[in-house]
Amino acid sequence: MPVTPSETFRAWATATLAADMEAWGALVADDFTYVHSSSNLEGKAELIEAFTTGGRRYRGWDIEGMTERQYPGCAVLNGIGHLLAGRAEQPTPLNVRFTVTLVPGGAGWLLAALQTTRLPE
Repeated sequence: MPVTPSETFRAWATATLAADMEAWGALVADDFTYVHSSSNLEGKAELIEAFTTGGRRYRGWDIEGMTERQYPGCAVLNGIGHLLAGRAEQPTPLNVRFTVTLVPGGAGWLLAALQTTRLPE
């Protein structure tokens, strides 16, 4: 099980790529929210459904320049993500800046919120 907030986020990215919703669900809070670079807002149940039904897939989630700050009761991560989204035969590259808020929970940390902003081409 991941110990640090950064390890938790990397484990979340790995579970996302594998569409492993059991592992993914164990890494996010029940009230988790994701504000996509398109400004679409989804919660935990919506995201699990999107992956479970096969409608959502990420083919890459490479993280660079991630910083971690811890405060009493939470941690904040910032960095850049290079994603490949969509079908395997023609994935769409997305380069984003992300902010993740994590809270203590489970056996370590849980993602409470993720927001991505698309970087200029």
